[in-house]
Amino acid sequence: MNLPLDLPTVILVYNTSLVAGALSILHIRRQSCGPRGLGYLAAAYLLLAIGSAVAWSGEHAVLPMWLWTHGSLLLGLVAYTLFWAGVRQFSGRRLISWRTVLLLPASAVLLGVVTGFPLQNFWRAGTFHAAATLALGACVFEMLRDYHQERLPSRKLLAALLALSSGIYALRLPYIIAGTAGPTGFAWSFYALVFCYFGIALAVASMSNERAEVRLELAALTDPLTGIGNRRWLEQRLPVKLPIQSAIAQLDLDRFKHINDRFGHAVGDHVLVAFANCLQEQLRSLDLLARTGGEEFVIYLPFVTQAEALTICERLREKVAVLHIDHEGETVPVTVSIGLVWVDSAGTKSETWIKKADAALYEAKLAGRNRVVLSVKQN
Repeated sequence: MNLPLDLPTVILVYNTSLVAGALSILHIRRQSCGPRGLGYLAAAYLLLAIGSAVAWSGEHAVLPMWLWTHGSLLLGLVAYTLFWAGVRQFSGRRLISWRTVLLLPASAVLLGVVTGFPLQNFWRAGTFHAAATLALGACVFEMLRDYHQERLPSRKLLAALLALSSGIYALRLPYIIAGTAGPTGFAWSFYALVFCYFGIALAVASMSNERAEVRLELAALTDPLTGIGNRRWLEQRLPVKLPIQSAIAQLDLDRFKHINDRFGHAVGDHVLVAFANCLQEQLRSLDLLARTGGEEFVIYLPFVTQAEALTICERLREKVAVLHIDHEGETVPVTVSIGLVWVDSAGTKSETWIKKADAALYEAKLAGRNRVVLSVKQN
């Protein structure tokens, strides 16, 4: 048994859901420090609602035919172009200018004015459904393309809802082409789209919340000055028991208090940032670097021989020694002392190895600074 749907009622619910969705997206934008793309997305929701209302009014002879046919198609094309631009930006891609957004709809309108194709239901509905299918499909592509960079659960949900919306329009196209599209089919399509667009707004809200949680977690694990991990970050990533053939290095900037006292804390901060950048440039992608104190840093080197670990630390020491930092025409001297321990036995906790590296660092300081000291195994 087929359940009949009243098309005017469905369109009213459809338009109401679009307006509600636009308002909720604008609220999300305001509460989440203005994520990119949500302004475009809210505008798309509103334009779809207006376009639907214009088309419905025209069908009932409230508006002149040329006005509602051209106007509803223009609103629909602009809405779905904005939809794609908004999702693209929200996903994490670059900003798109208004000029680019309006280029395709403007071209279609110009063609419509010249040829008059929007006056024919077949061409107008076909163009609108094809544009919606392609725009929403492009939105799915944008969301999935960035998933490997931002693995948020809501990203896949949003992609699925966008794909479902695109599929609804794609399924209507054969009926439009065949000339068998009737009010009942359109009513069911609008009915399904109500849930899709409502779900998209919810998924956008959920994804914004997940991003906020990630930012908070990242802030708790990141040193605000240098941008590298802090002690808590290192503790979460460092193996509880270090594997054989790995190494821990404790680093301490030499006479850093003297730098602060002589040149000022702003220069000291600049030295710390330059020092951290220098270390990052020299380390491998699998190495861990963290700032654990004022001028104290820790490096974890997995999968290295003792000779390789020594070579890496010596290279770091040499690179730091040639850092060129000027302050009012005077060069700020920067050197580093490094205590190194190479893991040659399994089963020992990381804290033990870190203490050994710290003891080696103390020896490097006593021996005159600006040197690497390897912790010798005690029998």
